[in-house]
Amino acid sequence: MDIGEKSKGKTKEGANNPVTDGDMLSHRAMYYGLLKGFPDLNVISEEDDPEEIDMSKIEVPKFTDPSVEKIISDDNDVLVPISELDVWIDPLDATQEYTENLRQYVTTMVCIAIRGQPVVGVIHKPFENKTAWGWAGPGLMSEDLAEEVKAHFGTSDYHKHQDLSKSKIIVSRSHAGKVHEVAKAAFGETVEVTPAGGAGFKAWEVAKGVQDAYVHVTLIKKWDICPGDALLGALGGKMTDLNGQEIDYSGKPASVKNEGGVLATLHDHNAFLEKLKPAMQVRK
Repeated sequence: MDIGEKSKGKTKEGANNPVTDGDMLSHRAMYYGLLKGFPDLNVISEEDDPEEIDMSKIEVPKFTDPSVEKIISDDNDVLVPISELDVWIDPLDATQEYTENLRQYVTTMVCIAIRGQPVVGVIHKPFENKTAWGWAGPGLMSEDLAEEVKAHFGTSDYHKHQDLSKSKIIVSRSHAGKVHEVAKAAFGETVEVTPAGGAGFKAWEVAKGVQDAYVHVTLIKKWDICPGDALLGALGGKMTDLNGQEIDYSGKPASVKNEGGVLATLHDHNAFLEKLKPAMQVRK
């Protein structure tokens, strides 16, 4: 099947950075749909459109959704000036895996940041028709995510302390060797490291409790991590850089790079950090 694959060049690590027709079609639906509904909204997308788009032909998006209205009540209404909002979108996360037909890793993502703080994150698996969304303020989440959390944890506390030497850590397929080395140095030989594609997929795995931590040790773009940051925030989890600093998602002007690495957890975030810091120093 021809998916219109092209290359945007090389990543900082020298890997191919592909783009496909799917990336662009998804970008157009998401980016221009948001602007059609909210013309003054600051939307930051991974993709740039080479074509001039006739906005009169863009459909106005739906402003309500029954599955969301079942969970969010009028009591949750929050009014925020549009000037304080930045919306980060990744129209097709895990493009490399998409070109390899590893569709389980492919997601589309949206994050709403208010004054630089990640508040609402949406991660959608188009090939499974599942959506995980979380609202970090009131701690609300989608039914798909809630069902997966319940299936894994039952009624037990998913924030209970765990033995970090038995942790399950999910990492990028393209950087698995580097993070595996760091993880073994930090937590010991019994730690389990799982390579996977897509930042959205990895954050979702942590959110539902299948993995204890998502670790990324190189540069990553903010549209990759903002949705997962907000999603974990809705469950009481946390995402920071590897120095423990919260990530700023202010978008005016947009600084799209996060160069401090990523640690995302549901539990024991500070303990993970304290173990990782010396291991990272040794690796340097």
